[in-house]
This record gives sequence, structure tokens and C-alpha cells, in this order.
Amino acid sequence: GISYADKTPVTSSTVRDKFQNIEFGAMGGVSSAMVLHRMACNKFDFRGEFQVVESLQMCGADRVSEVDVDEAYRCGVEAVKLAAEGKTGLMVTLVRDDSPEYHCSIGTIELEKAAEGAKPMPDEFIAPSGSMVTQTFIDYIKPLVGELPRYYNLDFNKVSI
Repeated sequence: GISYADKTPVTSSTVRDKFQNIEFGAMGGVSSAMVLHRMACNKFDFRGEFQVVESLQMCGADRVSEVDVDEAYRCGVEAVKLAAEGKTGLMVTLVRDDSPEYHCSIGTIELEKAAEGAKPMPDEFIAPSGSMVTQTFIDYIKPLVGELPRYYNLDFNKVSI
């Protein structure tokens, strides 16, 4: 999200997780997320994260790249494998390999370490204006986005029937 020079978020909810990380998201869904979070954590003694799906890019299957589908599936397979082995307290991760062609490996991280803080977008991805991304970011993200849809320009000329 947008931050001040000291990296403090310009807008954020007051909801924090157990590790005092701010729970970002659409502000309209914060109250719903708070209720769900309290019910699960306090009432039922469950621990977990809740995502209130409010944006199309987060829930629209037609907006998912092939890479997203493949990586989500691979993460799910690994998570089930770990659970079947009785391993807990881990989060499945994607580790981008340092190679010219895009490839990432499946890894894990202890949940406690993963929850200690978010990894911010690197400064070299943000243009000096602060309102645009750099070519470095575009080069980084391009393999993840995949093929972009084709759009057509329509003239909207009137025709007589």
C-alpha cells in the first residue's frame, strides 16, 4: 500500500494479528473480518487468517494467469503432503529461482517467522515519482502475469437496417 517516507501506511485498518502486523485490505470488509476473526480465535479457539474477498482481481477465475493456477496447485499439494506427514506450524512458500527463465521452487517457512512481518515491495520496483513502477518491476512481474487478453477498439458507427 501507499506509505509515508517512514514506511508507515497512509491508510490501514486498526485490526492487528497476533504478531501485531496490520491486517490490510478493503476497509469496507474490516468489520466483517473482525467478527470472523474474533469468532474463530476467541469463541472456538481456532487460529487463522481470513480474507474478505471484495476485489475482482482476488476472486475472479478469469483474471488468473496459468502460472497462478499452477503455483496454487503445487502449494496445495505440498500443504496436503506436509499435513499427511503430521508436520504443523509451517507455511508453504514459493521461492523464485535466480535464473533468466522464470521458475520457482516450493519451500516452507516456520509460521512464527512468516508472521513476524511483511516483505515490502523493493524500492527499485517503484519509480522516483512514487506513483508508477519501473521497468525492473515490469520485467520481474511479466512471467507471472502471462498472456494479456486482446482488446478491440469499436468504432460505434451507426448503421441503417
